[in-house]
Amino acid sequence: MTTRIVEEALRKVKALVPNVDELTVSQVVLGLGYTGVRLSSGHGGLCYTFQDEIAQATQHCQISDLAGTMAGIPAVTLAEKSKSWDISESVVGVATLNALSQIAIERNIEKYSVLKGDVLNYIKLTKKDTVAMVGNMQPLVPPIEAKAKELYIIERTPTRRCEGVLPDTACDEILPKADVVLITGTAIANGTIDHLLELAAKAEQIAVIGASAGILPEVLFKRGVNLVGGAKITNVDRMMQVVSEGGGTPALKSAMDFVTFKPKLKIMP
Repeated sequence: MTTRIVEEALRKVKALVPNVDELTVSQVVLGLGYTGVRLSSGHGGLCYTFQDEIAQATQHCQISDLAGTMAGIPAVTLAEKSKSWDISESVVGVATLNALSQIAIERNIEKYSVLKGDVLNYIKLTKKDTVAMVGNMQPLVPPIEAKAKELYIIERTPTRRCEGVLPDTACDEILPKADVVLITGTAIANGTIDHLLELAAKAEQIAVIGASAGILPEVLFKRGVNLVGGAKITNVDRMMQVVSEGGGTPALKSAMDFVTFKPKLKIMP
């Protein structure tokens, strides 16, 4: 069986982050929009909270069974939760994994081409291209529609669907025929990223995008991803405040920079 992306990322950060076993979790905030994790190193990580899915899965008054136990534990222990199929665990696990990944990226920054600005600036679109967007990322829709032949938007969460947006059951049909595939970073946390990348294997360009896409980029590059448009946390205090107060991406812009990673060398699968 092929190793899952989160499993490979965990293995790599353990190897790349010095004294990783000594790092602990200082603070966790399970916010309405995003979940934030602060490490004892001062680094922070984000992951979309999936509020609707967690609420539907919870049968009692406590949202997270980990509540009251996370601060102070080894960071790698909480990062292991990124492998969980319980969404309330995986979001804190991925946020922690993203924080550890920030350290690994900083120490190996020469491996990447780091580009500033909107990830769409680095995706080549023509009127011949069919684009599939997994995740209803509305700010990206107008510029894509202006440049591409057609755009399919696929969304898992019913409350985020609107006219013309397809349910995620359409992925198996749409992704294999797309020339360009854009995938929300939240697919890492809900466990769908591996299957989505398998479906998109024939696409000419694949990008994983969003504040949740803070995972070590090379594990995505190995699976055919060309661009990873993630977030570099620049002010962890501000990030944790925004998350704790229910903020989303617009408010988080004051605490992070959006950066796009490309591999400097071809990554072999």
